[in-house]
Amino acid sequence: MSEQTETNKLPYILTALGTLFLTMAVLHFYGYLNFAREEEGLLVAEFSLVTIGSDEAGQLQAKAANHTAECVDGVMILHDTRHNGLSGLLVDNRQRVVRCNAQSVPLAQ
Repeated sequence: MSEQTETNKLPYILTALGTLFLTMAVLHFYGYLNFAREEEGLLVAEFSLVTIGSDEAGQLQAKAANHTAECVDGVMILHDTRHNGLSGLLVDNRQRVVRCNAQSVPLAQ
């Protein structure tokens, strides 16, 4: 019978864990790994569509909402004026992005 020496598996396990943590740290440093914060996924406001000529159109308030919209690269971006830096994509109830048509910027000649 040949005697086999038992190898110590602890260095292999520590190397695997160290490689995993180092990979995660590098990915996070370069921005490829993002952790979602709780406030990023919250519902900020609900919107509804009021058609022109309906009964609801006459019942609108004169005070403007605390949101402004901007068309960026063909999608509607909504900014909250009360909370500085809070913005996001405008989506419908099925989480589909609301598209918009922006005026094209003339090219300099």
